[in-house]
Amino acid sequence: MALYSVHIQGDGPQSVAEAAFVRQAFSWKAFFFGPLWLALHRLWAALALWAAAYAILIAASLTVVSAGAGLFISFTLQMLLGLEANRLREAKLRRQGYRLVEIISAPACDEAEIAFFRQFEAPDHPLADIASGARGGAES
Repeated sequence: MALYSVHIQGDGPQSVAEAAFVRQAFSWKAFFFGPLWLALHRLWAALALWAAAYAILIAASLTVVSAGAGLFISFTLQMLLGLEANRLREAKLRRQGYRLVEIISAPACDEAEIAFFRQFEAPDHPLADIASGARGGAES
């Protein structure tokens, strides 16, 4: 089971429908495909830092750093990106005005989404009034 943080922007029914789900785990995709992953998620500042770090690493590898040390540094940079990738996504969501509303444990993101939206069927849920508008239910 994995943990997923759920972020919404605003208070209307549309904000619940456009909830963002972020897995709370190591990102293997970011580890293996760092710059592509950063570009896909539009994390431009992080992509610029990644490119600068690798430009410095390449320049250092050509002059002072041995091949083994360069490989170790590259692996360490990719490991750091894999560890922090989802934190970078959450920080971007916060800057865009999203707020954390829930953390859900589920085996996959699809099931986390189902569990999150199913909670709105209970009228005592704090966001139930928002969801009832999204489903076309009566507002009180």
